[in-house]
Amino acid sequence: MEYKELFHLIVSMLSSIITGGFVLVFVEIGNRKNRENDHYDALMNPFMHKLSAYFRFVSWFMHNIIYPEDLNEMEKEFKKLVEKIGKYGGKAIMSGGDYPIDSFTPESLQEIANEINNIWYWHDKMKPCRLIWKEDNIGKDDFLAKELSEINPTYLSMPYNVNLLSKVSGDFFVDIYQPIEYETYKHMAYIKHYRRQTVFILFAVFIVLLILSLLLFLQMPIFLMRLSTLFVVLLLFVSLLILGIDIKRQIIWVNKIKVYFQKLTKKIRKI
Repeated sequence: MEYKELFHLIVSMLSSIITGGFVLVFVEIGNRKNRENDHYDALMNPFMHKLSAYFRFVSWFMHNIIYPEDLNEMEKEFKKLVEKIGKYGGKAIMSGGDYPIDSFTPESLQEIANEINNIWYWHDKMKPCRLIWKEDNIGKDDFLAKELSEINPTYLSMPYNVNLLSKVSGDFFVDIYQPIEYETYKHMAYIKHYRRQTVFILFAVFIVLLILSLLLFLQMPIFLMRLSTLFVVLLLFVSLLILGIDIKRQIIWVNKIKVYFQKLTKKIRKI
């Protein structure tokens, strides 16, 4: 095949690959990312509403707990956790709204959830419990009831005492946080991988544009023209695999490759 014919053929192929290949893959990755974000928003908005209500509940509740003067280890841990969680509630009260869904990373959210569960844990260890609920709670009962109704209306029929805080905390961890715990980590992994896919497609588009630019200004050898076109076709094949292979499997492969290179790096350093 003559150079002129090959030149026109390669230019046509590369142009078609960009418009009919990489651009469509890029758009589909964006659509999948948007669908994942929509799913996550629908899942996390109700959770963050309940979490914010729980924070505010603890913030109102903590001021009516009377501690003994000589705190033991369990009471110290309980008080420390209640005050820490109560600070989140104070911020939510001041802002007048709920925490946004991107306020916490999956790791920090898990840490907060564990602290909430530990409120129940340390209270359960208190035998006997020496903490007292201050009865003169004038004006605060309505605030407590409002937040409890947002968390779970069944709590409204229960008496206000330290046992209520313990129960709400334990139930929150088991019934509200644990069902979405995996979803937070999955969403983070998916979004990171969609970002990797986007970077790969942009890299492929850059390669095609670079080859087209070189063809305009340089008379490349026929062998190099064929080789570069074959490389672009290979990139398109990988792009199609990105859409065809389940994202979970892709993430597993990426993690395996990371582990392999980490082990390889350690071996090289030892040498």
